[in-house]
Amino acid sequence: MTLVRMLTFASVVMIVAILMTRYFIFSLTEAFPRLKQFKKLLNLLYIFNFAGFALFQEKTFLNTKASEIFALAVYFYFTFMFVFVAYGVAAEILILCRRFFGNFYEKKLSSGRRKAVFSILFLIAFVTVAAGHFMADNVVIKNVEVKNPKIAQYTRVVQISDIHFSRVIDERFAGKIVPMINSLKPDIVLFTGDYMDKGIANPEKIAGIMSEIEAPMGKYAISGNHEFYTGYFDCIEFIGKNGFEFMDGRVVEVGRNIAVGGVMDRSAEQADVFYHEDEKVLKQFKNENFNIYLKHRPELEEGDPAHFDLMLSGHTHGGQIFPFSILVKIANKYLAGLYELENGAKLYVSRGTGSWGPPVRFGATPEITLIELRP
Repeated sequence: MTLVRMLTFASVVMIVAILMTRYFIFSLTEAFPRLKQFKKLLNLLYIFNFAGFALFQEKTFLNTKASEIFALAVYFYFTFMFVFVAYGVAAEILILCRRFFGNFYEKKLSSGRRKAVFSILFLIAFVTVAAGHFMADNVVIKNVEVKNPKIAQYTRVVQISDIHFSRVIDERFAGKIVPMINSLKPDIVLFTGDYMDKGIANPEKIAGIMSEIEAPMGKYAISGNHEFYTGYFDCIEFIGKNGFEFMDGRVVEVGRNIAVGGVMDRSAEQADVFYHEDEKVLKQFKNENFNIYLKHRPELEEGDPAHFDLMLSGHTHGGQIFPFSILVKIANKYLAGLYELENGAKLYVSRGTGSWGPPVRFGATPEITLIELRP
């Protein structure tokens, strides 16, 4: 990410964070007018907005437990604020709409009604964060069946995606998902990007646990956008230590008439890393093989499906947190699940195995995907 992009991103995030805090203070003081005399004290909430930038530091704190607690506190704060404000804006629109119904219209909502609105918004945001944190740890197995005459033999493929190992997703999470993956007895394991973020406390422990994934026909991985935010070449090295073969820009025949190929994420263009374009990878596939194409973002150009039989992607997290998922759906044609494409090709978009940022998922359960390939 260039300096200009980084500063632009930081500026937008800061403006949004300040506006969210401002709305929360407004709602609080309108609901409880007596708190207006403590307005200066309430303004201390703005400090949390600056604390969030500490999460983007390249190194962890010396005390890794303190780092984890700090990260969780900041993530939960911002998630709570986002949900509160998202529903709050909807509530404010409804309040303004009262003017079309004369019997209900008041120039200013009474403090009693404001108190009710605030309480409801607070409860919704709290439940979303609390239940969402539980759901983020509740990884489910998603079963998908794909039939194709090119498949020479029944094969079990496991897809994992978007783990985002970090300060808050650590070796405990790795220890949770590895037995789940191995219990599926996969022939092939495929990872579709965003393996890690900055700030992993115990990378050696994670590598040791993830290396225990068993797949006789191989374990293959591609880059996601976060590999470039974290440091592309460092990520390649780390993912290799986890037992995965890196597939950016490559196609390999893994056996049973199956070929696996992958393209690096387009974030490479902003990170000054040579970008292997889709076309250069897709042309390496042979028509007689059952071709599995790994691409982090579920994006397609016209004619791409003619070169592969199954494309596996991630990136969207299925929206991760409702109502943020509404914006994600608007931005992505393919959000989650299995899609039928032209020429009989298929696309499967994983909701992701971990979480980005806050370890919170609401309305988008994390998954490990078992794809059964049948002749």
